Amino acid sequence: MKLRLVPESLFGRLLTALLAAIGITLVIVVALLLRERRDLLFSGSETAVLVETIAGTSSALSRLSGDERAAEIERLRRESLVLPVVAGQARERPVTPENPGTTARRLRERLERELGVGYAVTVAPASPERTEAIRVGRWPRGMPFERGGPGGPPPDDGAERARGPSPDRQRPSGPEAGDRFQGRPGGGPGFGPWQLDVAVTLPDGAVVEFRADSPRASPPLPTALLLELALVTLVLGVVLYAMARTITRPLADLAAAAEAVGRGARFLPLRETGARELRDATRAFNTMQERLNRYLDSRTRVLSAMSHDLRTPLTRLKLRTESLDEERLRDRFNADLDEMNRMVTGALSLFKGLNHDEPPQPVRIELLLQDLCKEFAEIKASVVVTGGTAMPVNVRPDSLKRCLTNLLSNAVKYGASAAVIVEEDAADVIVRVLDEGPGIPEAMLERVFEPFFRLEGSRNIDTGGTGLGLSIARDIAQAHGGSLVLRNRTPRGLEAILRLPKSPAH
Repeated sequence: MKLRLVPESLFGRLLTALLAAIGITLVIVVALLLRERRDLLFSGSETAVLVETIAGTSSALSRLSGDERAAEIERLRRESLVLPVVAGQARERPVTPENPGTTARRLRERLERELGVGYAVTVAPASPERTEAIRVGRWPRGMPFERGGPGGPPPDDGAERARGPSPDRQRPSGPEAGDRFQGRPGGGPGFGPWQLDVAVTLPDGAVVEFRADSPRASPPLPTALLLELALVTLVLGVVLYAMARTITRPLADLAAAAEAVGRGARFLPLRETGARELRDATRAFNTMQERLNRYLDSRTRVLSAMSHDLRTPLTRLKLRTESLDEERLRDRFNADLDEMNRMVTGALSLFKGLNHDEPPQPVRIELLLQDLCKEFAEIKASVVVTGGTAMPVNVRPDSLKRCLTNLLSNAVKYGASAAVIVEEDAADVIVRVLDEGPGIPEAMLERVFEPFFRLEGSRNIDTGGTGLGLSIARDIAQAHGGSLVLRNRTPRGLEAILRLPKSPAH
């Protein structure tokens, strides 16, 4: 069975499209939420202070002359840059940082935007070989920030950072400060697993190197939020399923009724439900079915009455013909009257064959054909049946028997014998009736199904017939939801292919 990405039914396609739209929307919402949570790290947080400190220091250094800049860089390497802890944030580094590559890229992009044109920034994981860098670290816990004297408060605005490094800034002292900022005895930038090396290229080409703690990882999505999104998706899926079913069910009922009416079945008026357009379509179908049934009933009654009433004058003509003295003229009159009688009988048989009052029953097609073989054997006609079906098929037995009888009669009449092959596929039972007759011209293969059409133009019953046998057979096949086609065989002969659906006839 071939797997289809897009369902065939309107209900399946509508439900799939709605669920796909909801799924895509939820994915976009989660992606935007994650992006915003990451962007918050660079706005009003410790990471934002880190970016502003590095950018302000780099900008201040770019305005110094060569000797002054070298001296200031050397001083900053010894003393380091201290970041105050932003209020409300934990002072300890989270255990699990963001992906280092992603963190470095986002920090570089933010620094380039902060510095503007003329500066170039490179950010990479800290390397132990690189020791000459300005250390940028957080304010140690419990330690005063010395500015102009012990115990002074940390700078509370960006003016100091904008003016660049100042001799007034003093490195924190004490064992904790030494361990935190220098990383090793003797000074120099510390090295740790969550540190980044930031290289800022100034407009004149000089490079200033910083070493800073990696920005904090963005907080993970709360599990409760993901569960709530899953619950919302489930509820929406149920609602959309019910909505799609409500929309498409009237269409499915309408399609089933139209298919049944096409086979000549009588259907009760459909309920007018659903959207306005669906109600209008159902109302139009009910009106069409009522008018069609009324027309067919009227025509059937009229033609049946006419065919029945014609028997009386035909009988009178027959009696009067027998009173003619001239034998040759009497024989000609009798032949015409016999032909008219056969046509009237054929018309009555045609309407009888279209009677749908017979209820469907499960029938084994090969067994029905075996019974027909015995009937044809009584008139010395050879009919051979091969093949069969795995399960019975729901058909109208008398109608189907008449259809098969007409096909076998034509095969025996024009080909002396008939061979019948019964087979089945996934959806249909196929009955092939083969003969060894002269066949039918290709242009006439469809016309022979027209009522009263005969390939042989004479009115001889042994040659031309009434022209109703194939018409009745096809009408019966179509009334079962099947089909009947003719095909010429090579080098000679004709094949009638009757297809009957395995689903119950309505």
